[in-house]
Amino acid sequence: MKTIKKIGFVLSLIFLLSCEDYLDINSDPNNPTDATPDLILPAAQLSVASVIGGDYAIMGNMWCQYWTQNHTSNQYKEYDGFNLQPDFIEVRFQELYAGALNDLKKVKQKSSQSEDWGFYLIATAMEAYTFQILADIYGEIPFTEANKGELGIFSPHYEGGQLVYDSLLARLNNALAKDLSAPTVTDPGNSDFIFGGDLDKWVQFVNTLKLKMYLRQVNVNAGAAKAGIDALYSGNADFLDTDAAVTGFQDEANASNPLYEQDRRQLNTPKNIRASTTFVSFLQNNGDPRIDMLYEIPEAGGPVTGMRQGDYELSSLDLDAATISLATINATDPVHFFTYAESLFLQAEAAARGYGTGNAKNLYDQATLASFAYYGLDGSSFIAPGGAYAYPDGSEAVNIEAIIMQKWAAQARVNGLEAWFDHLRTGFPLENTSPSTFVPNQLNYPVNGLTSGKFPRRLLYPDREVSRNANVPAQKDIFTPVWWDN
Repeated sequence: MKTIKKIGFVLSLIFLLSCEDYLDINSDPNNPTDATPDLILPAAQLSVASVIGGDYAIMGNMWCQYWTQNHTSNQYKEYDGFNLQPDFIEVRFQELYAGALNDLKKVKQKSSQSEDWGFYLIATAMEAYTFQILADIYGEIPFTEANKGELGIFSPHYEGGQLVYDSLLARLNNALAKDLSAPTVTDPGNSDFIFGGDLDKWVQFVNTLKLKMYLRQVNVNAGAAKAGIDALYSGNADFLDTDAAVTGFQDEANASNPLYEQDRRQLNTPKNIRASTTFVSFLQNNGDPRIDMLYEIPEAGGPVTGMRQGDYELSSLDLDAATISLATINATDPVHFFTYAESLFLQAEAAARGYGTGNAKNLYDQATLASFAYYGLDGSSFIAPGGAYAYPDGSEAVNIEAIIMQKWAAQARVNGLEAWFDHLRTGFPLENTSPSTFVPNQLNYPVNGLTSGKFPRRLLYPDREVSRNANVPAQKDIFTPVWWDN
C-alpha cells in the first residue's frame, strides 16, 4: 500500500509539472538538491514511465497501427495523420530532460560519492534507456552538455546518435564493473518501482538494453554490433527473464496507468482510441486469440472490428461508432520498459544474424509463447509445424522478417514505440503508401494522411528548444532517417 500511495503522489506531481511552461532542460527548480537517492529515484522512474507510457505510447501504437483515431473526435489527428509540427508533444522532451534525466544525474552523483553502487547501476541503466529513446526519436540530441546549468551551460550542443550510443554503452559497462557487494551498497527496496531493488534483475536489464542498442546499429555499424553482441555472450551475460515494468497502479485518480489517466480519465470522452483494421485483420486472419485481450467488443455487439487507419474525415459518415472496437486500456496496466517476450525476440534476432551462441528457432518459439502467456494464453499450436506462426527456418532475411513480424504482434499495447523503431530499422511490416488501398500484413498509409504517402521517421526539434538554444541543429524534415535508420 505504501508503494501505491507513493506512485500516486509522484504521478500527481509529474502530471502537474508537465503542464507548466517553466520546465527547462538545464535546470530543475522542483527537486531539492539535498534529497537522497532513495527519494529521487522513484520520481525519475515515474517521470520516464509517464512519457513512454503516455504520449509516446499513443504515437507508437498508432504508427504501428494497433490503434487509430476515433472518427467522431479529434484528440489524436496529429498522430494519425502525420501532422507533426515543432510543437508536437514537445513537453515530453522537456519532461525527460528537466525531470527524469536531471533526477537520474543527481542519483548518480550522490550514489557515486557514497559508493552506493546499486543506486548507481539503476540510475545509469535508466539514464541510458532514456537517452537512447531520445536519440532514436530526434537523431542528434543534447547529451554531454545537457543538464549542466550549474556550470553555466544553458545552450547545450547537440551530438549525433552514434556518439550518444557509444558513450552510453561505456557508461553501462562502467556501472556493471562496480562492486555490487561492497559494504557501502544499500538495498533500494521499494524506492525502485521496477524491480524492488533486485540488482541481479538490473544487471539483466543492462545486458538486454546493450543487446537492443547493438542490434539497432546493424545497418550502419554491423562490425561493432557483432563484436558487442559476441562480447555479451562470451561474457555469459544474463538477459531479462521477466518483464521490466512499473506496476502497482490503481483505478484511482492520479494513481492509475499514465495513458489511462490522460486518455480515459482526464479527457472529455473515453472513446478516442479505436482498433485499427491493420492489426485486427492480422490477428483475425491468423485466428489469434490475443485479439480479445487487445480490443473491446463493439457497443453494438459482434466480433472485434477495426476501422481503416486515419479514416476520420471523408468516410466518417459511413462509419457507425457502435460497430467499431475500442482499444483496451486499463487503469492498472503496467508501463513496460522491456517485456520478457521482447528480451527473447532480441536474442532470437541476434542468433538469426549469426551473433552470439543462441538458437534462433528456439528463442523465437519461446518469445512467441511468452507473448501469449502474458495474456494467460497458450500459443503452442501457433508455433507447431504448420501453425500460423511456425518459424520458417529459411534464409537469414526470411527468418528475421518472421521474428520482427511476430515481435510486432507481441508489442501491441505493450510497447508500440519500440515496435516503430524496429519497423524503421528492418522495414517490417512493409509499408503500403497508397491511402486508397488496404494491404493485409502491411502498415497502410492513413486514409487522411497529410504527407503524400510518406511515413515519418523522426520528430522535429521542439519550438521551445529552437527558440532558446542557438546550438539546435538545422531542422530536418520528418522523413529524414535518424542515424541508424538506413
